[in-house]
Amino acid sequence: MLLNLRPLAERFIKCKVGNGLKASFWHDSWTSLGPLIKKLGDFGTRSLRIPLSARVVDAHTVAGWKLPLSRSAHAQSILNHLSSLPPPTSDLADDSYSWCVGDAQGHGFSSAKTWDSIRPREAEKRWAKSVWFKGAVPKHAFNMWVSQLNRLPTRQRLFSRGQIQVAECCLCSFATESRDHLLLTCDFSSQLWKMVFSRICPRQRLFCSWTELLSWIRASTPSAPALLRRITGQALIYSIWRQRNNILHNSQRIAPPVIFKLVDREIRNIISSRRLRKKWRNLMLLWIR
Repeated sequence: MLLNLRPLAERFIKCKVGNGLKASFWHDSWTSLGPLIKKLGDFGTRSLRIPLSARVVDAHTVAGWKLPLSRSAHAQSILNHLSSLPPPTSDLADDSYSWCVGDAQGHGFSSAKTWDSIRPREAEKRWAKSVWFKGAVPKHAFNMWVSQLNRLPTRQRLFSRGQIQVAECCLCSFATESRDHLLLTCDFSSQLWKMVFSRICPRQRLFCSWTELLSWIRASTPSAPALLRRITGQALIYSIWRQRNNILHNSQRIAPPVIFKLVDREIRNIISSRRLRKKWRNLMLLWIR
């Protein structure tokens, strides 16, 4: 398995030439061009008249680099680049190898920096900070993330796969149980959102779509800062989904006022446990006023 990773790891291993006795002229990354064999291919050994097993010191004499002129423009550019490099001399130390991520000189292997370099990256989503932020409760943030991706196993999605025969909402039994209906527009959920708005946003109207919820979470006012909206929104969405599962699997229905009391206690505990942080100090007053 380690041998299979050699092509992936070779771009991180850089060689610093000293006396040139260890560094391979063709295979080691001792210039900014990387391994020269990849630039010129097997034909390069004949073009430059340097054996495939040659070391860097073998390509240099007292008179300088023993590199013949080439008719290839690509090979000539490499020759010009090598001519600008300091030659290896016996007075210098041995050639050394280091693990380098990017342009920074490495001081040893770092799995974290290497992983950040090789993993695929995309542009940061606009909703990322509404889901992942410092102080977020992991289970709430994870549930919010799955909800944002619309991957919750709602009855609508299960029905579309043919796994169930009924797609009615578990909370109201009137409409199709989609993500937006279950968490935002259902009569059961609407009562909970009204109780939340009575605390922090008295003039806020109910949401009609998930986009409106994200816009509300990103907004910030003195009486309802964005941080308070994030923890409140995530706690409520988690509680609604939990109640949905409780009805579906245990047939236990809890009234919205009782659930809101549990959400209220949850939010107070979250704020109290982080009250020493600067951004969290005034949130309790804003929530319980």
